Amino acid sequence: MLCESHPNVLLPWDVHQSLIIKSSASATRLIRLLMKSFFTQEELAASSLSGEGIYKKRLDPSVTESIKCEYPVLPLDVC
Repeated sequence: MLCESHPNVLLPWDVHQSLIIKSSASATRLIRLLMKSFFTQEELAASSLSGEGIYKKRLDPSVTESIKCEYPVLPLDVC
């Protein structure tokens, strides 16, 4: 679970940890990797966060809001 407010958006813990490592401490890279984990390249190319403009299809708000969550729930969080 990425965010407690969106419990239906699930990502295995080991996959999440792998993405964190691959991101090399870059928040932007981590967000991109998370987006690629939940959406296909075709969905990302034909959609937007708001669903406005030339890309009329809106990405699933529960997934995008989970990715935006400030404090992800991690079983081994050391903070």
